[in-house]
Amino acid sequence: MNPLCDDIVPVVVTYNPDETTLIASLNALLSQTGTVVLVDNGSAAEVGTMLQKLPPERSGALKFLALEHNCGLGEALNIGIAQARKMPAAFVLLMDQDSIPEPGMLYALRSAHIELRQQGIPVGAVGACYRSDTTNELSHFTRVTRFGLAKSGCDPKIGYVRTDFLISSGSLISIAALDRIGEMDKDLFIDHIDTEWCFRAQSKGFKLYGVCTAVMRHSLGERRIRVWWGRWRTIAFHQPFRYYYMFRNSVLLWQRPYMSAAWKRADTLRILSLLFFFTLFSANRIANLRMMLQGLKDGFNRRAGKL
Repeated sequence: MNPLCDDIVPVVVTYNPDETTLIASLNALLSQTGTVVLVDNGSAAEVGTMLQKLPPERSGALKFLALEHNCGLGEALNIGIAQARKMPAAFVLLMDQDSIPEPGMLYALRSAHIELRQQGIPVGAVGACYRSDTTNELSHFTRVTRFGLAKSGCDPKIGYVRTDFLISSGSLISIAALDRIGEMDKDLFIDHIDTEWCFRAQSKGFKLYGVCTAVMRHSLGERRIRVWWGRWRTIAFHQPFRYYYMFRNSVLLWQRPYMSAAWKRADTLRILSLLFFFTLFSANRIANLRMMLQGLKDGFNRRAGKL
């Protein structure tokens, strides 16, 4: 059994969470570290009541911060990070409410981070791969090439691989790296917060790694279908307001010089594909189109913050 990683403080952000998944996530985290910070983003549900389902010995290791309203994912993560700094933590682990770490995930992330740092590598973050609840398949890591986005496979002898992008959930970041890179961009509110941070980190000379031996179960939380579009693709359906943030934040990031030119090209094609698909094949096509166009307009006008 791996030792507790007491120098890691996970920061979990919730918004109307599923109780069963949340309690499973917190129990799994608290079996691998000594303290968890939970920031609730103004849920309608009573999250404090849900937390009473935790065993007493674990509920005492939880720092619960209830925000009065939804201030966005970026700001909630920053509030949690600020709390972790007080504890103090050497690392923070960013986690979604619907991600459940498998045994040994935190130890694998921490070990990879330390090994890379001992090699003299400036580590921005290391991240876990996730196992889909629906397909049971493991995710892959991604590099940005001149020809677009390419999958990165792990060398079994090493267990980690360079990547250009990590999703926020399952990302382990040292406090020292946050001091130099900065925290999350709260003005993006939601969507592309992890994308922006990853490219900002790399623009400052830091490197990102995916750790293949660190695994979590992750529920994507939206209705998803598989379609043939040049190849088989999995498409997630979202509420119309999410398309506003996706489109607006993409346009905002296109205008930032530290974002990779190859990523900008790939993301432009992605946005055009979403615009085509969800205005033709979604039941909410009119509402989707309205939100997408508003997002494009606000993005080019450099309007950030909450819709």
